[in-house]
Amino acid sequence: MSESENTNTGFSESWLSLREPADHAARDTALITQLIQWRNRQQDIHITELGAGTGSNLRFLLPKFGHNQHWLLVDYDATLLEHLPRILKPWTDNQKAQLLISDDQLRIEHEAFSAVVEWQVIDLSSDLEKLQSKRIDLLLGSALLDLTSASWLNSLAKLCTKKQCACLFALNYDGRVKWSPELESDKRITQLLNTHQLNDKGFGPALGPRAGMHFANRLEEFGRQVLTLRSDWQISSTALKNSVDLQLAIVDGWAPAAIEQSAPEQTLIRQWQSDRRQYIEKNVSELMVGHLEVLSLP
Repeated sequence: MSESENTNTGFSESWLSLREPADHAARDTALITQLIQWRNRQQDIHITELGAGTGSNLRFLLPKFGHNQHWLLVDYDATLLEHLPRILKPWTDNQKAQLLISDDQLRIEHEAFSAVVEWQVIDLSSDLEKLQSKRIDLLLGSALLDLTSASWLNSLAKLCTKKQCACLFALNYDGRVKWSPELESDKRITQLLNTHQLNDKGFGPALGPRAGMHFANRLEEFGRQVLTLRSDWQISSTALKNSVDLQLAIVDGWAPAAIEQSAPEQTLIRQWQSDRRQYIEKNVSELMVGHLEVLSLP
């Protein structure tokens, strides 16, 4: 989920790191199994990820895809891409993999998997066509679609169809939020948040919670087979070690977004923020945030 950040100003490295455990825990195993089975039928694979950020999706999928992988990580934020070698080093060390760094690419070597990783700064809101000339066997995105507009999603569906590539777009926020313990104000905050999600995030008026299904429907209209499944965040102290920090960051991101949407309700929103923080700090708070995964195989 994107919170109140704007994709054209970039997402902070700290936020992307904080959400990664929840992202990885939420990923639907049925979809990943189908994707791996498809990948295993390919001799080599060229993977392009849109809005790659700090490489979370790469860390999740690369060990599952074996050898002969070539990744192109695309993002608007040049700083995040420049920091990839530093960000990936602890992960490769933990995987007992070798990381070979050169000016324009990385090589990751492990007895069970290997990949060449390159990156490119592209403003996806206006330059999606720059990908037309590239070989793409698998197109990926994570927590991206809900930031984008109907027209942009239509263009993305056309790109996937023209390239005849597989695609997996994960963790698209779908508007469902459930807190425990509940507060009377939870429903109103979610309403304000979901309305805020429709604001322009750089791609035109965003579809927000409707984006995942809109993209799936466009793919189907182009004759593609599509599978959609839920990949909800389940944030609690029993599920995630960083549950408290993540929930606090979410509350402190959602409150300003709600106020931006309805300034006259600021008192209500600030009280909600205060009450929620008390539950979280006592470590008795649990949160579900709904997401949708969209998989299409050629």
